[in-house]
Amino acid sequence: MEIDSKFMTNWQKTMDNSLLKGLGIPGFELSKQNYDWLKDSIYKAKQEALNNNDRLIGHIREEYAIPQWPLEFESFIIQAVAHPYLDKYRNGIDVISDARPYYLNNMWVNFQKKYEFNPLHDHGGLMSFIIFVKIPFDLKEEDKYFPPNSETYHTSRLGFVNNNASGGFQTTLIDVDKTFEGKMLLFPAKQSHIVYPFYTSDDYRITVSGNIKLRV
Repeated sequence: MEIDSKFMTNWQKTMDNSLLKGLGIPGFELSKQNYDWLKDSIYKAKQEALNNNDRLIGHIREEYAIPQWPLEFESFIIQAVAHPYLDKYRNGIDVISDARPYYLNNMWVNFQKKYEFNPLHDHGGLMSFIIFVKIPFDLKEEDKYFPPNSETYHTSRLGFVNNNASGGFQTTLIDVDKTFEGKMLLFPAKQSHIVYPFYTSDDYRITVSGNIKLRV
Protein backbone atom coordinates (compact mmCIF):
# COMPACT_ATOMS: atom_id res chain seq x y z
CA MET A 1 0.00 0.00 0.00
CA GLU A 2 1.46 3.33 -1.09
CA ILE A 3 1.63 6.27 1.31
CA ASP A 4 0.02 9.52 0.17
CA SER A 5 2.93 11.95 -0.38
CA LYS A 6 1.30 14.64 1.78
CA PHE A 7 1.63 12.29 4.78
CA MET A 8 5.24 11.32 4.03
CA THR A 9 8.24 12.71 5.90
CA ASN A 10 10.99 14.43 3.94
CA TRP A 11 13.14 11.34 4.44
CA GLN A 12 10.42 9.11 2.98
CA LYS A 13 9.94 11.49 0.06
CA THR A 14 13.68 11.42 -0.61
CA MET A 15 13.70 7.62 -0.64
CA ASP A 16 10.81 7.77 -3.13
CA ASN A 17 12.66 10.23 -5.40
CA SER A 18 13.09 8.65 -8.84
CA LEU A 19 15.92 11.07 -9.73
CA LEU A 20 17.89 9.93 -6.70
CA LYS A 21 17.30 6.29 -7.60
CA GLY A 22 18.51 7.04 -11.13
CA LEU A 23 21.73 8.51 -9.76
CA GLY A 24 22.34 5.33 -7.75
CA ILE A 25 22.02 6.94 -4.31
CA PRO A 26 20.31 4.67 -1.75
CA GLY A 27 19.47 5.52 1.85
CA PHE A 28 19.69 3.55 5.09
CA GLU A 29 18.75 3.88 8.75
CA LEU A 30 21.40 3.17 11.38
CA SER A 31 20.70 0.69 14.15
CA LYS A 32 20.40 2.17 17.65
CA GLN A 33 23.72 0.58 18.62
CA ASN A 34 25.58 2.08 15.65
CA TYR A 35 23.90 5.46 16.04
CA ASP A 36 24.65 5.64 19.78
CA TRP A 37 28.29 4.74 19.13
CA LEU A 38 28.53 7.38 16.41
CA LYS A 39 27.10 10.14 18.60
CA ASP A 40 29.61 9.30 21.34
CA SER A 41 32.52 9.20 18.88
CA ILE A 42 31.86 12.60 17.29
CA TYR A 43 31.93 14.44 20.62
CA LYS A 44 35.07 12.55 21.59
CA ALA A 45 36.70 13.69 18.33
CA LYS A 46 35.64 17.27 19.08
CA GLN A 47 36.88 17.09 22.68
CA GLU A 48 40.25 15.71 21.56
CA ALA A 49 40.42 18.33 18.78
CA LEU A 50 41.27 15.80 16.07
CA ASN A 51 41.23 18.55 13.44
CA ASN A 52 40.69 17.42 9.86
CA ASN A 53 40.44 20.80 8.12
CA ASP A 54 43.69 20.39 6.19
CA ARG A 55 42.22 17.33 4.40
CA LEU A 56 38.84 18.89 3.51
CA ILE A 57 37.68 21.82 1.40
CA GLY A 58 34.62 22.76 3.45
CA HIS A 59 34.13 26.35 4.64
CA ILE A 60 33.50 24.86 8.09
CA ARG A 61 35.74 25.66 11.05
CA GLU A 62 35.06 22.51 13.06
CA GLU A 63 35.87 19.35 11.12
CA TYR A 64 37.28 16.42 13.09
CA ALA A 65 38.68 13.02 12.15
CA ILE A 66 37.14 9.85 13.59
CA PRO A 67 40.18 7.55 13.61
CA GLN A 68 38.61 4.28 14.78
CA TRP A 69 35.30 2.47 14.53
CA PRO A 70 33.87 -0.90 15.63
CA LEU A 71 33.68 -3.85 13.24
CA GLU A 72 29.87 -3.81 13.42
CA PHE A 73 29.78 -0.24 12.12
CA GLU A 74 32.15 -0.98 9.23
CA SER A 75 30.13 -4.11 8.38
CA PHE A 76 26.97 -1.99 8.15
CA ILE A 77 28.70 0.39 5.72
CA ILE A 78 30.16 -2.38 3.55
CA GLN A 79 26.85 -4.25 3.38
CA ALA A 80 25.20 -1.03 2.18
CA VAL A 81 27.57 -0.95 -0.82
CA ALA A 82 25.83 -4.08 -2.14
CA HIS A 83 22.59 -2.14 -2.73
CA PRO A 84 21.09 -2.80 -6.21
CA TYR A 85 21.07 0.94 -7.02
CA LEU A 86 24.86 0.72 -7.18
CA ASP A 87 25.09 -2.31 -9.50
CA LYS A 88 25.87 -0.23 -12.58
CA TYR A 89 28.60 1.71 -10.79
CA ARG A 90 30.20 -1.37 -9.23
CA ASN A 91 30.11 -3.27 -12.52
CA GLY A 92 31.95 -0.40 -14.17
CA ILE A 93 34.97 -0.81 -11.90
CA ASP A 94 37.24 -2.61 -14.34
CA VAL A 95 40.74 -1.82 -13.10
CA ILE A 96 41.67 -4.97 -11.18
CA SER A 97 41.96 -8.58 -12.33
CA ASP A 98 40.39 -10.26 -9.28
CA ALA A 99 37.66 -9.44 -6.80
CA ARG A 100 38.84 -7.41 -3.81
CA PRO A 101 37.04 -6.59 -0.56
CA TYR A 102 35.69 -3.14 0.27
CA TYR A 103 36.84 -1.40 3.44
CA LEU A 104 36.10 1.85 5.26
CA ASN A 105 39.16 4.01 4.62
CA ASN A 106 38.43 7.17 6.61
CA MET A 107 35.69 9.04 8.41
CA TRP A 108 35.15 12.53 9.81
CA VAL A 109 32.50 14.75 11.40
CA ASN A 110 31.42 18.27 10.40
CA PHE A 111 30.09 20.60 13.09
CA GLN A 112 28.61 23.15 10.70
CA LYS A 113 27.41 26.50 12.04
CA LYS A 114 25.03 28.90 10.32
CA TYR A 115 26.45 30.71 7.28
CA GLU A 116 29.07 27.96 6.82
CA PHE A 117 28.88 25.68 3.78
CA ASN A 118 30.52 22.93 1.75
CA PRO A 119 31.32 24.07 -1.81
CA LEU A 120 30.90 21.82 -4.82
CA HIS A 121 33.25 18.86 -4.41
CA ASP A 122 33.67 15.12 -4.67
CA HIS A 123 35.52 12.49 -2.61
CA GLY A 124 38.34 10.00 -2.94
CA GLY A 125 37.83 6.25 -3.03
CA LEU A 126 35.00 4.31 -4.69
CA MET A 127 31.96 5.01 -2.51
CA SER A 128 31.19 7.72 0.01
CA PHE A 129 28.44 8.40 2.54
CA ILE A 130 26.80 11.11 4.59
CA ILE A 131 25.20 10.31 7.95
CA PHE A 132 22.90 12.96 9.40
CA VAL A 133 23.38 13.22 13.16
CA LYS A 134 21.71 16.54 14.01
CA ILE A 135 19.66 18.95 11.91
CA PRO A 136 19.03 22.04 14.10
CA PHE A 137 16.71 24.07 11.87
CA ASP A 138 13.12 23.97 10.69
CA LEU A 139 13.15 23.78 6.88
CA LYS A 140 10.02 25.93 6.53
CA GLU A 141 11.64 28.67 8.62
CA GLU A 142 14.77 28.47 6.47
CA ASP A 143 12.70 29.06 3.35
CA LYS A 144 10.95 32.04 4.96
CA TYR A 145 14.28 33.59 5.95
CA PHE A 146 15.82 33.32 2.49
CA PRO A 147 13.05 32.90 -0.10
CA PRO A 148 13.95 31.22 -3.39
CA ASN A 149 14.68 33.35 -6.45
CA SER A 150 13.77 30.52 -8.82
CA GLU A 151 11.50 27.50 -8.93
CA THR A 152 13.80 25.52 -6.63
CA TYR A 153 14.73 26.05 -3.00
CA HIS A 154 18.46 25.93 -2.21
CA THR A 155 18.81 27.30 1.34
CA SER A 156 20.22 24.67 3.75
CA ARG A 157 19.83 21.90 1.13
CA LEU A 158 22.19 19.13 0.09
CA GLY A 159 22.56 19.02 -3.68
CA PHE A 160 23.90 16.35 -6.05
CA VAL A 161 25.18 17.96 -9.27
CA ASN A 162 25.45 16.34 -12.71
CA ASN A 163 25.53 17.30 -16.37
CA ASN A 164 22.19 17.34 -18.16
CA ALA A 165 21.40 16.34 -21.74
CA SER A 166 22.13 19.83 -23.10
CA GLY A 167 25.56 20.02 -21.50
CA GLY A 168 24.54 22.23 -18.61
CA PHE A 169 24.20 21.38 -14.92
CA GLN A 170 21.34 19.66 -13.16
CA THR A 171 21.16 19.78 -9.36
CA THR A 172 19.06 17.25 -7.45
CA LEU A 173 18.23 19.06 -4.21
CA ILE A 174 17.58 17.10 -1.00
CA ASP A 175 15.19 18.61 1.57
CA VAL A 176 17.20 17.61 4.62
CA ASP A 177 15.33 18.13 7.89
CA LYS A 178 15.08 16.53 11.33
CA THR A 179 13.58 13.33 9.87
CA PHE A 180 17.03 12.61 8.37
CA GLU A 181 18.66 12.21 11.79
CA GLY A 182 20.08 8.72 12.20
CA LYS A 183 19.92 8.11 8.43
CA MET A 184 22.62 7.71 5.76
CA LEU A 185 22.92 8.42 2.04
CA LEU A 186 25.46 6.35 0.07
CA PHE A 187 26.81 7.49 -3.31
CA PRO A 188 29.69 7.02 -5.79
CA ALA A 189 32.72 8.92 -4.48
CA LYS A 190 33.08 11.04 -7.63
CA GLN A 191 29.46 12.19 -7.46
CA SER A 192 29.71 15.99 -7.17
CA HIS A 193 27.72 17.48 -4.30
CA ILE A 194 27.26 20.71 -2.37
CA VAL A 195 25.83 21.77 1.01
CA TYR A 196 24.20 25.20 1.12
CA PRO A 197 24.32 27.33 4.32
CA PHE A 198 21.50 27.60 6.84
CA TYR A 199 20.44 30.81 8.63
CA THR A 200 17.87 30.30 11.39
CA SER A 201 19.66 28.34 14.13
CA ASP A 202 22.67 28.99 16.36
CA ASP A 203 23.14 25.25 16.93
CA TYR A 204 25.32 22.88 14.91
CA ARG A 205 24.28 20.92 11.83
CA ILE A 206 26.22 17.70 12.49
CA THR A 207 27.01 15.19 9.76
CA VAL A 208 29.49 12.35 9.46
CA SER A 209 31.10 11.43 6.15
CA GLY A 210 33.50 8.73 5.02
CA ASN A 211 35.03 6.98 2.04
CA ILE A 212 35.12 3.33 1.02
CA LYS A 213 37.97 1.80 -0.98
CA LEU A 214 39.02 -1.58 -2.36
CA ARG A 215 41.69 -3.44 -0.42
CA VAL A 216 44.41 -4.41 -2.89
